[in-house]
Amino acid sequence: MPSLRDPSDKGHNGDVTVIESIASWARSLCFEDIPVDVVELLRAQRRSVIASVASSINDDASKRILNAVKTWSRPGNAPLFGSFLSDESFPLVSVEDALYAASAQSIALDFDDYICFGHTGHSSVLVPILLSCETGTDVQEQLVNQVIANEIGARLGGACLLGPLNGQLWSFIHAGATAVAAGRMLGLDEKQLANSLAISLTAAPRPTAPGFMAPDTKLITAAEPILVGLRAARLGASSVTGPLDVLEHPHGFFEAFSYAPLTSMFNSLGKSWATRTMSAKMYPGCAYIDTAVDALLELTESGLRADSVDSVIVKAGIMTCGMNAMSSGYSSNPTPVTVNFSIPLNVATVLIAGELTPNQINAKWLLDNSDAIASLSRKTTLQHDFSCTKKTADAFVQILPIGGILGEVDKKKLVAAIGKIHSDHSSFKLSFGEMSGLVSTIPEVLQMSWNRLKNFNLESGTGENELMGDLATQNFKMTFPAIVDVKLKNGETLHAQADVPKGGAGNIKVSPITVAREKFDTWAPLAFGQNGASAISNAIDEDSDLVASLLDSK
Repeated sequence: MPSLRDPSDKGHNGDVTVIESIASWARSLCFEDIPVDVVELLRAQRRSVIASVASSINDDASKRILNAVKTWSRPGNAPLFGSFLSDESFPLVSVEDALYAASAQSIALDFDDYICFGHTGHSSVLVPILLSCETGTDVQEQLVNQVIANEIGARLGGACLLGPLNGQLWSFIHAGATAVAAGRMLGLDEKQLANSLAISLTAAPRPTAPGFMAPDTKLITAAEPILVGLRAARLGASSVTGPLDVLEHPHGFFEAFSYAPLTSMFNSLGKSWATRTMSAKMYPGCAYIDTAVDALLELTESGLRADSVDSVIVKAGIMTCGMNAMSSGYSSNPTPVTVNFSIPLNVATVLIAGELTPNQINAKWLLDNSDAIASLSRKTTLQHDFSCTKKTADAFVQILPIGGILGEVDKKKLVAAIGKIHSDHSSFKLSFGEMSGLVSTIPEVLQMSWNRLKNFNLESGTGENELMGDLATQNFKMTFPAIVDVKLKNGETLHAQADVPKGGAGNIKVSPITVAREKFDTWAPLAFGQNGASAISNAIDEDSDLVASLLDSK
């Protein structure tokens, strides 16, 4: 199996840059190098992304984006699949136009999948499938490029963990991942591939929270970077050069995207698989709402009704509280975008509908139920709970060991980076419950941090300090715990909790593969009809070259 070239090796008339090492690994990877369980997850990821596109076919913002694409689209050989514009078959347009539309739809309802450090599926799945309409690339090579995009995208996100952006706002991962995956499909050699990646990161997009949290512009968060990456690959094909040291250079990529870059993330390419951490969402919305919804649905399935609820308390970790605080300035007007990041809005939705699906994350449904949503939202309180934060920390410390971080970032720089992140988010207002819960657990958080710092050993040589290590990715659990207590009007209190969301990596009972198939079977027929969806599903199962061609008709 090809591994990342040791940066201490010499070549190319000088030191080998990180970008050159990435290109070397990506150029030499073969389908046979990919473990069988990772290939299964790639198939599930294909289902998840195609289903997320299909599920947004009735979304108003998606329709507006598709109308816009129609005005500029050029004839081509890639389907504008998921489009409402044609009754019999989807229009065939250029790969660029098809990618723009499909990636906008795949992100529209936040019904996507994600890996430990990024929502890679928008590019990793769509680019190989739709670009194959131009290149004729067979399915095994498509899957190779899908895993390349996942692995590079996840590591780009992880390298920028200590920075101003997070989650879907790491949109630059789609530029870099697309440049390499598309470049390989276009037949670029190793040198051209390296330059394509360098070009894509030279002027990588940097989104803003206001453009993501409320308006239609959320939908183009991945679309714009994907086109940056595809153009970079086409430039690389013409031997256009880029700054191969853009990741190491003090005035390069990381100056804009990270306060303390974790570049050793890339050292595990070819040794471990970030794709093993893939999670498929059971519900449309941010991943941090999933366990709260899992717990609440457990209660509604046992007979809980909205009209019997006096109040709801959701206890969750710091990441969930941070998401909710960030969304609080946008959630007063529930829309399919703003509802995705609010615990109170999702609690209200689940209590009213008894489910959380694209049928509820819909402008008309939200408007029709706006009074009930507002009333139930006011009855919902989110509180920080240290035990939830600790469980998440314990899960992620496996792939982000303290020793590995401190082996790359000195303590002063690490403290400064954390302080800068805190300053960046100081304008987000925590509710009284969130704030009181957080303040009361600060001593425990500090003690946990101190214990981990004093116990690490950089000289152990056991691999336990490696970022994104192989054993860690194999055993990873996507843990975002939530505890839900519902007080009824009769004085009774109902309790439920969940740690790993259904469809989350490491969920033994309801795996990502199970959720991706269920999601596809439920929502793909919206766009392709029952027979068309079945044909696509069978083609995915059989690793057929026909998947792309089956996307062009209903």
